[in-house]
Amino acid sequence: MKRRRAILSLLIYLIPILFFIVSYFLITASGEDIHQGANNFANGTPIDIANDAMSAFHHSGRITDMYAWTIIDFYNYQFEFGIDTIFRIIDVLMISGTLYIATYFVLSRRPKLIIKDALIFCGIFISIVFTMFGRQLYSEFSMIHNYVPLVFFTLLFTIPYFRLLIGKSVNNKYHLLTILWPIIGFIFGMSTTVTPLAFLFTTIFYLIITHKKPVKLPAWFYAGLVGLIIGFCISFFLSSGMNNYASNPTTAAEFDYVSLSAFFQNPFTTIPKLLFHLLWNGGMVLIPLFGLVIIASLFSQTFRQIFTKHPLKKLSPRTKKILLAFSLFIAIHILGTIQIKSPPRILIPVYLVGVILVFSIFASHIKSKIVGSAIITFGIIALAVHTTFLTLYHTKAASILNEIKNSPESGLCFDRAYTDSLRIPIINLSQEPLLVDWGYPESIYGKDIIFCK
Repeated sequence: MKRRRAILSLLIYLIPILFFIVSYFLITASGEDIHQGANNFANGTPIDIANDAMSAFHHSGRITDMYAWTIIDFYNYQFEFGIDTIFRIIDVLMISGTLYIATYFVLSRRPKLIIKDALIFCGIFISIVFTMFGRQLYSEFSMIHNYVPLVFFTLLFTIPYFRLLIGKSVNNKYHLLTILWPIIGFIFGMSTTVTPLAFLFTTIFYLIITHKKPVKLPAWFYAGLVGLIIGFCISFFLSSGMNNYASNPTTAAEFDYVSLSAFFQNPFTTIPKLLFHLLWNGGMVLIPLFGLVIIASLFSQTFRQIFTKHPLKKLSPRTKKILLAFSLFIAIHILGTIQIKSPPRILIPVYLVGVILVFSIFASHIKSKIVGSAIITFGIIALAVHTTFLTLYHTKAASILNEIKNSPESGLCFDRAYTDSLRIPIINLSQEPLLVDWGYPESIYGKDIIFCK
């Protein structure tokens, strides 16, 4: 019986991992990937990693963009065994590591080969993949290479701070953390704008709220935050791209950017915009989280206990600390995006933290076999449907690529509908299309490709 449960647990763990293996090995390079240099290595185009990294730094200042722009050159339009295999495996390891750490936060211990832990691992995957946030993690390499490292390093950096939060010892790794965590913090600080700052302010506010007097903290605690601050400052102040919402008129209009100067010049016009952004960004995160809470509570054996009078008294001290810290992070992160009507990709970390928080509160209450069956069923459906649609588009894209490669003409035009990728309504499972209308030709196999007028 014990062996059967272990095998079943392993199979449940494999559902999300297989989903991302299929995604990262079966998707076709998107127009954005090609624009950034996909297939350059296979085409024999000279590769300049240093130039790609510096161009990415000046474009956005993010280390994730630097990573994305340098390795995309080694990716083929479609997977062929070669150097990009290594990077695809790294992609799978990072997203699997993200789900593993998220599960660790929920359980406050290392996940084991038992059904409960496996269901939480798969449940977190389901809670992400069927939302607008999930697409950023599997639909095209330009987003995968930006946002998978972002969520991975966000959670990785948080581990020792989380252990300190719940009262678990990290003394046996004290010297290692003091040396290593400034480096992890530096990477995290350069990964994006809002998330590192939200982490920093959350830490400060949490200490102020929970400690009336100054508290003695280990050296690694400060070392990690110093690394974070240095990384953020380099990214923000030494690059020209961190304020691209302001510098790019098209982007500024698309996301309704409100500059500080505009706020002071005309506050009566900009304040309503900022409030709308706050409602927009907050709703994008909190509405699906609220839906997750409703679903979880319906299957809870202690439904009345959770939602009756003084519900916080029913929570353990550990859960109360997590609730306070994670809620602070969610609120600060959402407030930090108030200048723009955020695209989902910017809010991935805050949504993931919200999912962890919901699971932390409800995981111990949910005992029903129906929940486990539902998680497994939805996981298998996601894997099967996504694999089917990716296979269909892979075949379609292969035909288009073959047509381009074998055409004697130096330029071709395609009908937009002919090149569109398949989309699955409601659940968002899809990939980005091969061709994008940039307003100018896109080069594929050295030939200029445009949409037919």
